[in-house]
Formats: sequence, C-alpha cells, structure tokens
Amino acid sequence: MKKLAGLLVLLLTGCDFFSSSVVLPSDYQVDGRDSSTLSAEWWQWAMAFPRNINPVRDNTGIRCAVGQRGDVWFLAGGFGSAKIHRNCTVPADKYLFFPVVNMSYWPESENNGMTCDTVKHAAALNNDTAIDLFAELDGEGIDNVKNYRVASRECFNIFKRRPASLGGFNAHPSASDGYWLLLKPLSKGTHTLKFGGRYNNQSSEFGRMVQDIEYTITVQ
Repeated sequence: MKKLAGLLVLLLTGCDFFSSSVVLPSDYQVDGRDSSTLSAEWWQWAMAFPRNINPVRDNTGIRCAVGQRGDVWFLAGGFGSAKIHRNCTVPADKYLFFPVVNMSYWPESENNGMTCDTVKHAAALNNDTAIDLFAELDGEGIDNVKNYRVASRECFNIFKRRPASLGGFNAHPSASDGYWLLLKPLSKGTHTLKFGGRYNNQSSEFGRMVQDIEYTITVQ
C-alpha cells in the first residue's frame, strides 16, 4: 500500500559541548511528553492544515507559527525531496522539536484491519539506510545523530487535528519512525540552522528522498 511519507531532515553536527548544552535526550519530558509522544503530535500537526497554509509545504517561513501551541515549537522540513530556506520567528522559552529524517505510515481508510505492528514496520522503512545527514546551528553541532532514533511507542491517529472537510478520518493505527531532536529554548536573537540528508533505499516509498533545508530563526 503506497502511503505519503513526510520527511524532514534536521541534525546538528560537530561538538560534544553543543550536544550536551542544547540537545536533550530522547527520553527527556516536556509537560510529560518525551520524543516518542512528541513525534506523534508533530505528525498530527503536520497533517492538520490545507495546502495553502500547511507549514510543511511553506517555502518562506510565513506559516511557521501555524498551529503552534504549548511549550514545544515544531519545525518543518518538506514533504518529499525539498530545498527550502525559511525565516521563522519563535517566541522565547520555546523548546524546538523536529525530525532529523523520518517516515510515517497509516491506513488508507478507517477500520481496514491494518494492525499496529504492520504500520510500525512500514514506518521504519528507509531509516536503517539514511545517509549524508548534516546540520549546523550557528556553526555548532552534534555527532552521532543516529543515537536519536525514535519510533512511536503507541500507534495513533495521524488525522486527529485534521477536520473531516479536509479528508480527515480516524486513521488509527498510524505510526512514525525516524531521528528526532529536542532542543532547549534558544537565546533571544537570530540563529541560523542548516540541515539535510537523504535516504539510500531502492524502495519506492520515498527511498531516494533528499532534503536541503535552512532556517533563519529569530527568537524574541
């Protein structure tokens, strides 16, 4: 079954100091939610909006604030291969959460008999072969991004926030698998974030997807 797989590649390469001071471990919780829980919420956010205001389809950053809520601010890459430069204004004291590289999978129709194990297996496709991952935040970064691989612990409904008028339905079980980073709130001012990478898989399910993303982030 062919399924839309949204991908956003983001990682930080470089020094251990940056890793320990900015990047939080995958089991770190913000308001009781770790990266596994947040990854499901990220997908529900990414799939909630029509094309004209969807922040994942935004090529400038003008939609950066769409649908944001709570203490965690979601950053987007692109659906499929993408080369994007966004300008994004983020309120102070917001954690930043985003997938380095990831896929999701869900049933094509409600109650079609698909199991949670099946969608988890499909969401894991391509992640074992992710290569050429890179990123930079203000010239600093982290190594070993593959240590941040996170799969959704429990299956979820990817269309939870999507209205029926946009084609939403109860798409449980949905699953996500990939590499996710949770950053501490950044200092006020302007920050530059560059990231990218690609999958290296013969799979037709986005197995050759390439990402080249840059953010200019203003924290105020």
